[in-house]
Amino acid sequence: MEKRKDQSRSRLRARLPRILVVDANAGYRSVISHVVELAGGEFESVAEFDAARRQLERSTRFDLVILGMSADSRVTPKQLGELRAEARCPFILLDESSDDAGATLETYEAGASQVLPKPFVPDALIGAIKSELRGPDLASVVSIATKIELGGLVFDAKQRSVKNGETNVSLTKREWQLLSFFLTNPNQFFAAEDVALPAWGPEASIEQFRTYVARLRQKLSPFKDVCSVVNEKGKGYRLVLQQPKLPAA
Repeated sequence: MEKRKDQSRSRLRARLPRILVVDANAGYRSVISHVVELAGGEFESVAEFDAARRQLERSTRFDLVILGMSADSRVTPKQLGELRAEARCPFILLDESSDDAGATLETYEAGASQVLPKPFVPDALIGAIKSELRGPDLASVVSIATKIELGGLVFDAKQRSVKNGETNVSLTKREWQLLSFFLTNPNQFFAAEDVALPAWGPEASIEQFRTYVARLRQKLSPFKDVCSVVNEKGKGYRLVLQQPKLPAA
């Protein structure tokens, strides 16, 4: 009986997504690796970019690469492109200079699937990992925890706010984490449990999710022509994003 249990656990481990963590900082490397486990994956970690290249050259296949960059451990967009080509899988970049719009654009052009600021919010990284593992080439309008403009709205992660002209709505940390998940997966339906875990982590509950969805809907109501959270029976919840209606001529 015990042998069958061990075999079952072994098969379960074999099905876990494999994620390569690359960060020169041992502390960050440890935290990122722990977040990978919270997101339902298993990790291998290395400190150096060259070590990551060697790891990817082996026959072992990874489902995702997470690369952390700091001021003293940076790689060029060319190197990022080479890493992506070698990995043949999505990669998430954690970058201390992610506020630099030019640098962020270069990393996207090099093939980064998502760019998050460093230091990062663990819940946001969980959401990013879940998003990338859910399937290739998801239609994302924004990476988690960035500032974007869409349809006249400004989504500001630093202020945790949504603004349109003179109308400015502030969100709590949990409300912003929920909105971040939806922003990363716009116009797609998700069951409540598929949103709560990546948005908030393993302590999330469905009851909390429903409460916060109601609060988020209320706060987004001034922008309902562009952005709204809806749910449909049998399908789940989604964030509807659309261009604002033009006034009649």
